[in-house]
Amino acid sequence: MKKILLSVILLIAIAFSVNAQDIELYWNGEKLPDTVGVYGDAGGDFELVFEAYVKNVSDHKLEIGASRNIIQAVEGTDNSFCWSGSCYSPMTDTSDATHDLLLPAGQMSPDPPFSGHYTHGQKSGETIVKYTLFERGNVDNCDSVIVIFKYSLTGVEDNVFDGVSISDAYPNPATNKVNFDFNLSGVNNASVNIVNLLGSVVKHADLTAGSNKVSIDVSDLPQGVYFYSVVANGNIYQTKKLIVK
Repeated sequence: MKKILLSVILLIAIAFSVNAQDIELYWNGEKLPDTVGVYGDAGGDFELVFEAYVKNVSDHKLEIGASRNIIQAVEGTDNSFCWSGSCYSPMTDTSDATHDLLLPAGQMSPDPPFSGHYTHGQKSGETIVKYTLFERGNVDNCDSVIVIFKYSLTGVEDNVFDGVSISDAYPNPATNKVNFDFNLSGVNNASVNIVNLLGSVVKHADLTAGSNKVSIDVSDLPQGVYFYSVVANGNIYQTKKLIVK
């Protein structure tokens, strides 16, 4: 019996060891949540910038690279990233191994921090990008953050969404279905899209004027993180995170 218990304990210890992450993302001394927002409007800078410092919480030196995954992008915009003193083109998704950062145990990355750059081109809407800092040669040892870049032309966006009112998704987390309460007035068309972290639309539902609730079946979706976007008159009204369990 003791041998069986010892085996179980060892297996649990190994599982925790495998799942342990040696890389963490920080800003202003605080560990970043899994999703953050960066916002801008007319009159501001031509680009929106997200920044994060990287900490090696292991007891050994790590070679750290960076990657980007575009989940949703506004047409006519660009985004790119900079890491370890090198800035990459909007066409690049993964940093060059020759420019990785060798980060000692217990240390935070020096200036300049990792940065994600969103050039909005005065296009209203929301672009969602997942950034991952990973150990080279062991990509599962990583930390990621999903950034929602939102740019709006003050006044213009307000007019586009006049007459649109919609609740947050509920329940959230969802298991079988997710619901939205809404009210549409003077809107030609509106819909809800649910996208996965690869940017693929996995669920779609049209919102019909005169109705006040829509339910979407998510029972066939794998557990994980998704995003839902409410689109009205061809423009994204809002984008938020949805958890499916």
